[in-house]
Amino acid sequence: MGEQDNGRNHVGASDDRVPEGAAAPTDEGTSTAAVPGSPVRLRERRAATGAAIRRAVQTILNALAAVARLIGSLFAVVLLVRIGLGFAAVNPHNVIVEWIVRFSDVLVLEFRDLFLPADPQLAVAVNYGLAAVFWLFAGLFAGWVLSGLGRLVAVEA
Repeated sequence: MGEQDNGRNHVGASDDRVPEGAAAPTDEGTSTAAVPGSPVRLRERRAATGAAIRRAVQTILNALAAVARLIGSLFAVVLLVRIGLGFAAVNPHNVIVEWIVRFSDVLVLEFRDLFLPADPQLAVAVNYGLAAVFWLFAGLFAGWVLSGLGRLVAVEA
């Protein structure tokens, strides 16, 4: 038969054959494509899963950052409305006015008696205005921190 291969298993001939479904080995002895169930494919799948989880965590942190900014802004708006109510002639027994006054009294924190001018309207404007600025910056800072954490999580390790 000579050097023709008729498909029979000769001594040493099985060393050169590649099983069906497997990639042909390269010169270094490693395959060029990942075999199903191989560690290479498992690492790729884990990396893809890790990237998807990081993107999901980043999205959640960015959403929390937006909520923090929104809450800080809403608190500042409530305090500014309270300042406006101090200068307008409103019914103090109205449910909406009572709610705004009570809620803003909670939000003002320790700014309530920071400055004590003789005019009570000026005292409300200054102290509640400072509290509004505080809540605005607190919301922006919390949003900035949460967004930064989201960016850190998204960076591939």
